[in-house]
Amino acid sequence: MDDAPAAKGERRPDWTAIRSEYESRQFLPAMICKRHGITPAQLRYRREQEDWPLLRARRPRRTELVTQMLRVLAAQIQELEKATDMPIEKRAKLLAEHARTMDRLIERGAAKRNVEPPTRKDMTDLRAKLVKRLDQFKAR
Repeated sequence: MDDAPAAKGERRPDWTAIRSEYESRQFLPAMICKRHGITPAQLRYRREQEDWPLLRARRPRRTELVTQMLRVLAAQIQELEKATDMPIEKRAKLLAEHARTMDRLIERGAAKRNVEPPTRKDMTDLRAKLVKRLDQFKAR
């Protein structure tokens, strides 16, 4: 992806720094081009070739990220429930680890003052299901 070799005395653009500035939205694209001595076309080409996010794309909200992570966690728990070849102690340990992760996610979702996490009821239900499943495995 490197551009043509730089002429004598000319520096190559530091694309890692450029991408970092672009993605962190520290500077407008025009200022990034000016700071690094590149053209807007070069910046646009690199952005398109390496799939950089668009500046006008909205950053996900913290609650959206927490909700998405909770879905991933629920899917992992379902996969763990299907793993019957794993010893019960190992499954219980993994479920406990998932529950701790769930607690951390709930805390992150409630980081704003006086705001309940959007999934508190879902997490209570999920925790109750985990306890019930663990009791069923222990009863075997």
